[in-house]
Amino acid sequence: MTRLNFLPRAAQPTGWRLALLAIGVLMLLPAAGNWISQLQTVSRLEARLDAQSAATQPARLTRPTLAPAQQHEQDLQVKAVAEAVRQLNLPVTRLIKAIVAPADVRVALLALDLNGQPPQENAETTTPSGALKIAAEAETAQDMINYLAFLNQQPMFRSVYLVKHEMAAGAGERPYHFQLEAQWRQ
Repeated sequence: MTRLNFLPRAAQPTGWRLALLAIGVLMLLPAAGNWISQLQTVSRLEARLDAQSAATQPARLTRPTLAPAQQHEQDLQVKAVAEAVRQLNLPVTRLIKAIVAPADVRVALLALDLNGQPPQENAETTTPSGALKIAAEAETAQDMINYLAFLNQQPMFRSVYLVKHEMAAGAGERPYHFQLEAQWRQ
């Protein structure tokens, strides 16, 4: 069998090749020594930094204990601030857009109360919710029922129910006065 070999066989290293190899290794020795000394310096500095950061860790801050009266006052302040934040976070614009009746439902809104507290059974949920109280009037009982059905179809409301209704004698155009309560969610 014939072997094709396009490269000439490597000749035994001659003296000048070995000398060149030895010079290359000797030239790399200082670089290797410098690299090792830099690695040791970095590890020493890291150890020193770890020791300093362990020594400068802030001590756990403890709250000073308050007298019961002061603690009660502080709890009341925290509740007041939480209530103010809750009021500021109400989605008022979205709620108002959701309660505007369509043109075919003839209802006049008289009052809105956004201060309804969220139901207690939902206290463990994380989605904000609350109660919206609506006072309105309509010309017919059917308009009142249609408005209630319209609000129940709105995705923003979990439930809407009629709290009270009355027929006002001599009220003219809008004899039906009613109140609704809507549980909303975001």
